[in-house]
Amino acid sequence: MKPSRAVSLTPHIFVRDVPAALAFYRKAFGAVEVFVNKLPDGTLLFVDLAIGGGRLIVSEETPQLKAFSPETIGDSPVMLLLEVEDVDDLARRAIFAGATVERPVEEMFWGERYGVVVDPFGHRWALCSTRDEISLDDILRNSPDQV
Repeated sequence: MKPSRAVSLTPHIFVRDVPAALAFYRKAFGAVEVFVNKLPDGTLLFVDLAIGGGRLIVSEETPQLKAFSPETIGDSPVMLLLEVEDVDDLARRAIFAGATVERPVEEMFWGERYGVVVDPFGHRWALCSTRDEISLDDILRNSPDQV
C-alpha cells in the first residue's frame, strides 16, 4: 500500500456559538481569521483560523450532519495540542478568556511544561512548551507508575 501524501492536517471543530468561539480563540490563543465561508443566503459554513503555525476550522454544530459540539454530546472525544514558547503565559491568557483548568501547567517527566484547559465550548486543549530533549530510556526511567 502506498502511503498517503497529506499536505496538512487541520482539525475541524463544532460549537453552538461560532461568534463567541471566535472571540475566545482570538483572545486566548491569538487566532486570526484566514477565511470565512458563507452560503449565498448568509449561512456561515465555517471559519478557517490560523493559530501559531497551525490551522483550525470552526463551524456551527449541525446535528442533521452528525456534527455535534461537546456541549451536545457531554464531552469532547479529542484533545487539541498547542505548543508554544511560553506555556504559562498562554495558560493564563486562556483562563482569563474563559477556559477552565483541567490539569495545571507543570513540569512533566517527558521534558515539557504541560497542562490542559477546557474552552467555554467544551473543547480540551493541551498546552505545552518543550523544555528538554529527553531520551526514551530517560522518560521510561522517570515515568511514574501511573500517568
